[in-house]
Amino acid sequence: MTKISLCIIAGNVEHYMPRFLASFKPLVDEIVVVQAIGNQASDSTLYIARAHGCHVAVYHNDPAHDWPHVDDFAAARNLAFSLASHAWVMWADTDDTISPHSIKQLKQALATAHRDTVAIAALYNVPEDGLCVYRERIVRKGHARWIYPIHETLDFSDEEKTHIMRVPAVIEHMPDLKRGRAANDERNARILESIDPATRTTGHTFHLFQSLRALGRIGDAIQIATGLLRSPPPDLGPPEHYELLIALSQLNDSPANRAQMLLQAVGVCPERREAYGELALAEIGLNRPEAMLAWTTAMMALPPPVGYLWNARAKYYGWCGVNLHAMAHRANNQHHKADALELNHFKAHGAKISLLHATRGRPALAAKARLLWFNRADNPDAIEHIFAFDPDDEASNALSLYRHVVPMDGSGASVGAWNAAAQASAGHVLVQLNDDFIPPMHWDTLILEAFAGKIGQPAALHVSDGHRTDDLLCLCIITRARYKQQNHFLHPRFKSVYSDNYHSIMAYNDGIVTDARHIVIEHDHPYFKGGEGWDETYAKHNSAERMAEGKAIFTELTGLDPDQMTP
Repeated sequence: MTKISLCIIAGNVEHYMPRFLASFKPLVDEIVVVQAIGNQASDSTLYIARAHGCHVAVYHNDPAHDWPHVDDFAAARNLAFSLASHAWVMWADTDDTISPHSIKQLKQALATAHRDTVAIAALYNVPEDGLCVYRERIVRKGHARWIYPIHETLDFSDEEKTHIMRVPAVIEHMPDLKRGRAANDERNARILESIDPATRTTGHTFHLFQSLRALGRIGDAIQIATGLLRSPPPDLGPPEHYELLIALSQLNDSPANRAQMLLQAVGVCPERREAYGELALAEIGLNRPEAMLAWTTAMMALPPPVGYLWNARAKYYGWCGVNLHAMAHRANNQHHKADALELNHFKAHGAKISLLHATRGRPALAAKARLLWFNRADNPDAIEHIFAFDPDDEASNALSLYRHVVPMDGSGASVGAWNAAAQASAGHVLVQLNDDFIPPMHWDTLILEAFAGKIGQPAALHVSDGHRTDDLLCLCIITRARYKQQNHFLHPRFKSVYSDNYHSIMAYNDGIVTDARHIVIEHDHPYFKGGEGWDETYAKHNSAERMAEGKAIFTELTGLDPDQMTP
């Protein structure tokens, strides 16, 4: 029977260890944990590992590197690999997860591997970057070693590279996104800048550009990237050249200059969609709607790439490409055609969830929230998003290229906006959305699983907003059957406040609530941040007048005092 050792390096990651071990234990026969934390004090990571039967060790930085993080990822991984007992050695990161289906695929691959097979590569899905790349994950002991102190890689001989099996199993990168990436970017930049420029690989230089950009060191990042493009090394292939041109275009404040860089990218890889989509966005800034539509039309004519590309963004061949093409139609006053494009794509992929997004006066924040929900969806092609903003909201007109509705009652009420969006929606599940709700990764799958067996009947979810502990359904998430049953999304008598109280009590009275508080959709509201970010929209919806009005309507409809529903 084939046995496998899982060898990992870990920082102070006590918050990840239980999930990581639960996910990967069914796949392996042994787990080796090497903690690599630089000059930091250790948390309980190794204690947790020992309690789960793992073998543990510690990697120590070179004395010259008195840093609060590891100084050489390859050295730390090689130490972990050296402690493995079994014939096959696997690696992963502690913020990764793996599904039972992928475990089955990898076990099958191990059981059927030819005696000449030296490694098994699996897909690594990095949703926050929109990438899904093959990485060698399981190595026959005695083959390959880790090289490079940062962005380390397994070094195979040319002969060994011909004996690597690819398996479509997927390992998911699932970090705690609330923690941000600044610390990792600072660590990566420090290690990369410590490498002599004369000995940096092209990959190191490319990753240094990305880290500097993420840290806001834009001038330094541009200098690195332009240097690579001015004198391209032999191993700067078309995908990397393409990536650099698009990234540089995004750092340029001039739409005309952005367009010139993107045209160069099209020349490098004319068969790919990403640059065409970015060109369409540049045309918005140049106020050339006809050109925008021409670029998206050309983009949509391109089929998905044949073969494997490490930096392919699948979204341009799915929801994002459709959205860009629809935006171009709206820019040319072809709104019905745009809505039909998006709606047909949504229905073709199952019409799972409709996001009903009421907003006012903060278009940049609203657009950012929209993108976040799509990026964190497991199946974004089965999601539709509908903005709803008031006819007198001039600021939100900037969102008119997205699918939207404009409630015509003139009330300026968020409940009216949500109801108007619900009326235009087609999803099996309807989700209330504001600018300040932050979803977890794969939120759509979590919601659909929570509704399991109830999608076709009246049902509501009780999710957590990360703050409240009472029975208030702080976010309205209902099935279409419930929407049809009550003939509204939220009761139209309300304007904003106390509509959630009424939704809650009616859903509980009807016995349709499923407790799904394991799903945390964080409410990033100024109330929970000491007032930080309080603006005119918040002030209006939380005014004493609006509160009194909402409370009176609730009492009139139910005969109850809504303040009974308190944490």
